[in-house]
Amino acid sequence: MTETLIAGIGSPHGADRLGWAVIEALRHEALPGPVKLVACSLPAELTPLLLEAPRAIVIDALLGDGPAGTLHQLSVADLPQAALRLSSHGHGLDDAVRLACVLGMPAERLCVLALDVLQPDASIQPEWVETLVRRVRALL
Repeated sequence: MTETLIAGIGSPHGADRLGWAVIEALRHEALPGPVKLVACSLPAELTPLLLEAPRAIVIDALLGDGPAGTLHQLSVADLPQAALRLSSHGHGLDDAVRLACVLGMPAERLCVLALDVLQPDASIQPEWVETLVRRVRALL
């Protein structure tokens, strides 16, 4: 069985910590199949990880139109339209994924889970983390 990369993008500030919080929660879960859990501070850290992974799930906060807690499952093709709303990492995430694709990563290997947090300074709600953990488990 091949290892799935699960990467949470975040920072220590406000709702942008969401990706990190989900990775931390997943560390305490009995997940189906082998996984590699990584908390990234910068989307640029993703490119080499994506190239090595046979499959990847990336988690980030979305500064969308609400309601807060709405989950979006995005493909590589969806990223350009969502880039400006993906936490503080939007263009960086899009760029990192595009570079990985140019270097040989098949687009179908990647799924981005973005949860609408509305405001960058919002407090992370436990149900947001639970929603993302459940979706990751379902994808695995």
